[in-house]
Amino acid sequence: MTKKNEFKMPYLGIAPQPDFDLLYGLNGEFSVVIKMNNPVLQYAGSAEAYLEFHNLFNNIIKVLGSGYLIQKQDVLSNCLYPYRPAAEYLQDQYNRHFAGRQVLNLQTYLCITRGVKKGAFYQYDPKSLNAFKQNIDKVMAILSSAGAKPEILHEKEIRMLLKRILSMNFSEGAFSLNNLAVADTEIKMGTSSLRSISLIDIDTIDLPSEIAANTVLTGNDATRGFPVDLLSFLTKTPGYRCILYNQLIEIPDQSLTLRKLALKRKRHSGIPDPANAICVEDIDLLLNDVARDNQLLVNAHFNILVSAENDLLQGACNFIESELFNLGITPSSNAYNQLELFRTAIPGNGVELKPYDWFLTTGDAALCFLYKESLPRDDPSDFLIRFTDRQGTPLGIDLSDLMMDTGRMTNRSRFCLGP
Repeated sequence: MTKKNEFKMPYLGIAPQPDFDLLYGLNGEFSVVIKMNNPVLQYAGSAEAYLEFHNLFNNIIKVLGSGYLIQKQDVLSNCLYPYRPAAEYLQDQYNRHFAGRQVLNLQTYLCITRGVKKGAFYQYDPKSLNAFKQNIDKVMAILSSAGAKPEILHEKEIRMLLKRILSMNFSEGAFSLNNLAVADTEIKMGTSSLRSISLIDIDTIDLPSEIAANTVLTGNDATRGFPVDLLSFLTKTPGYRCILYNQLIEIPDQSLTLRKLALKRKRHSGIPDPANAICVEDIDLLLNDVARDNQLLVNAHFNILVSAENDLLQGACNFIESELFNLGITPSSNAYNQLELFRTAIPGNGVELKPYDWFLTTGDAALCFLYKESLPRDDPSDFLIRFTDRQGTPLGIDLSDLMMDTGRMTNRSRFCLGP
C-alpha cells in the first residue's frame, strides 16, 4: 500500500484590506486576484484588436516593473445551459427549450503577485504594500479603459476559485474534491485525469523564428485568412471537461539580468564552436532589441492543463499537441513534474516554479502567447432580441439603444441577415 501525503496549500492566509483582499504565500509574497474579460471578441475578424490587446499587457508589465509576477489563467469548461425562469410564458418556454444543452464557458483571471527576495526573512514593509496598492489601481484603470471589466475578488470568491481549480470543475452546481494519484504523465482525480502540457522545452526550444500576436485560418476558401488567436483551437478540443491555460510572466531585475547575459555571451565567445557562435548571435539579437526598442526582459512559462475522463484524455492531448505542431511549436516531452506544474497553476503560486521551467525572452515575444479572445455574451440591456450563437445557445443582442450609445452604428436604419 502506497503512503498517502497531504496536499498542502501554499498560503499563509487571506488578509482583508479596505480596497481588496491580499492572498499571502508561504514566503511572504502577496497577490491580488482579478476576474476580467478578454477584450477581443471571438470571430470578430479584427487583427488590430489582437495588437491592441498585446499593447495593453505590454503597458501593464511596464507599469508594474521588476519584482512582479503576472499570472493569467483562461479556463474553458463544458457545462449545461442553465434554465432561467421567466415571468412571460413564451420567454419561459424559450428558456426551457435550450436548458440542458452542452455549452462552452470561458472564465479569465489575472493574478498579480509581488515577490520577495528568496531565502531572506520576511519583514513587513508598509511602503512596499502602499506601492503595490497604487500599481493595482493603475492596472485596474488600464483594464477598464480597454473594456475588460475587471473585478477584484474577495476572500469568499478567492476560496471558491481555489477549490474549483483543485477539482478542475468550473460547471455550475455542487462539486467535490478527490484524492490525487500522481504519475509521470498525468494526475488521476477519481474518474477523470489531468495532464499538463508545457509549451516550451528549454532544452530544445522548438519555436518558430518569428511569432505574431495572432494567426489566420488556413481552412476552406470562405475562412482563409480570417484572424484568430494563436490558441483558438483550444475551444475545438474533443472530449475534454475542463482546460486551464496557465500563463506566467515574471519581471526580473533588468540590470542584473543584462549583466548575466553579457557574462554568458563572453563565455560563449571565448570558445570557437558553431554552437557557441549561434548562442552569441542570439544574445546579440536579444540585447539589440532591448537597447533599440526599450523592451523588458521577462521569464515566461506557459502550460495547458487538460482535464477529461480517463479514456478521453489521450485523444484531447493528441489534438492539442498536433495543433501546436502546426504552429511550429513542439511542446515539452520532459513534463514529468506533473504535480509541480499543477501546483503552480494555483493563483499566486507561480513563485514555486523551478528555474528549469522558466524561459528568458523579451516581453513582446512572451505576450504573443497570451490567450486574447472572449466568447460572445448577452448585451447589458433590458431590450434584447434573442439569437443563437455558433454553439446553438441563446444570445441576446440590443439592436436599438445600446449600439447607438457604444458607437457600433450611427443610425437606426438596419436589417438582420441570417437564417
